[in-house]
Amino acid sequence: MSEITAKSSKSTGALSARGERARAGLKEAALAVLEREGYHKMRIADVTGEAGVAQGLFYHYFKDLKSLTLEVLTDFSMASNDPAQVEKYVSKGDWYARIYAHNLVVVRTYAKRPGVMRSLLQLADEDEVFSSMLRANYRNQLMWLVDLMPKLFPDVHFRKNQSLMVVYSLAGIGEGLIREYFINESKTLRAADLSVEQFAELLSTMFYRALFLQQPEEKKLKYTRNLTAMVRTY
Repeated sequence: MSEITAKSSKSTGALSARGERARAGLKEAALAVLEREGYHKMRIADVTGEAGVAQGLFYHYFKDLKSLTLEVLTDFSMASNDPAQVEKYVSKGDWYARIYAHNLVVVRTYAKRPGVMRSLLQLADEDEVFSSMLRANYRNQLMWLVDLMPKLFPDVHFRKNQSLMVVYSLAGIGEGLIREYFINESKTLRAADLSVEQFAELLSTMFYRALFLQQPEEKKLKYTRNLTAMVRTY
């Protein structure tokens, strides 16, 4: 259990199986309310109403609304964070597939839970410990590539921390786009009407091009196949 989760849970001792189910039900309900109403509008009555339990039961399992929110959003942000699991079905040495697998997880999360992702950002603005956890989580998601950069490009002779700076720069390519598309629902961007797979392909192709200075294999692409011709000719 993470430090945030441990601190935010009310100390009630060992719970019965029924108690564990009730607590899990409140967390599941909170996730649904966060998606629908957002962090700033959520009330305890909303959570207990969603869970179908009496409002007084809430305090048997949680200290207050923020402690519940911290625990729910911490658990949510830590899910699917293991590179080995993300790349479970990726062939060894297939770099485009590796990049795509990671982007697909991110895009699916934003597409399925845009309200929760917005709540994550809102809570991070208000809680420094939670914000630090999110930043550390993000950094850990990138370290698999950071550690491989010197081996991928031995002739570069990366200076101290340079590979970290390069990977962070590349990872930021689609960050603003994702937020505008899924959270802010920009009408201009939404007109593209991309599927989750198309969106992940776009991010992966641009990342791959920036990292390797070449287009991924054409047979791997659908939405971005025409970008093969996107080269400067003058």
